[in-house]
Amino acid sequence: MGVVGAGISTLIARIIECAITVFWVHKHAATTPFVLHAYREFHIPKQLIKNILKKGSPLMANEILWAIGQTLIMQAYSVRGLSVIASLNISSTVSNLFNIVYVALGSAVAVMVGQLLGANQAEQAKDTARKLLFFSVVSCLVIGLLMFVIAPFFPEIYHTDQTVKRLASQFIAIAALCMPMYAFNHASYFILRSGGQTFLTFLFDSVFTCFIVLPLAVLLSTHTALSIVLVYLFCQLVELLKSGIGYQLIKSGKWIQTIVHENN
Repeated sequence: MGVVGAGISTLIARIIECAITVFWVHKHAATTPFVLHAYREFHIPKQLIKNILKKGSPLMANEILWAIGQTLIMQAYSVRGLSVIASLNISSTVSNLFNIVYVALGSAVAVMVGQLLGANQAEQAKDTARKLLFFSVVSCLVIGLLMFVIAPFFPEIYHTDQTVKRLASQFIAIAALCMPMYAFNHASYFILRSGGQTFLTFLFDSVFTCFIVLPLAVLLSTHTALSIVLVYLFCQLVELLKSGIGYQLIKSGKWIQTIVHENN
């Protein structure tokens, strides 16, 4: 069924995922009391709507702009030929398998730090955030090394020409070496978000992508004779700036002050 089959299977997976979640939540209503009387009425207080929009709008805008930014970055790479797009697709496939580690740890950061902030345990939240950040980076250092080792072999399972396979191996190797940085940035994003700093995370994520990474990708792809591998490498390494910004924000403790003040 080709692309149509991929779309249908994705939709089915989402429906099943939703059904499992709904079933489990209602089956364990004692531990998930928010579901009790959830369907009694559909009125939403205006103040709640305002709060949702205030905190949620930057997150929605972030997701939209980040997706647009990634699409345009891929388009910038595409001026170097279709083989680049094919190799990047292979690279992103294997990267996503290994990225599960730091994605899951990012979610853990959001939950664990958020719970401590909700309990007004600011110092413990800071300590937990630092430990989880360190654990995420170290874990992805190990996973990145494993990914680097398999980089030359994974593209061989694809039925494509050697140029695409060679480029894919190089892209995978770059992604593997950058994985600790990805882990740091991802965990930093969720630490800032757990403190209620949604606008700050909007600037940290999609604005950085659209106004730093994207222009660099366009400039290097269309106005230089650098190989696409070096272009890709530089576009990944520029995120070290984000790492520095994230480090300073977390170190300052400002990400936590707002929510503590509200709780008090």
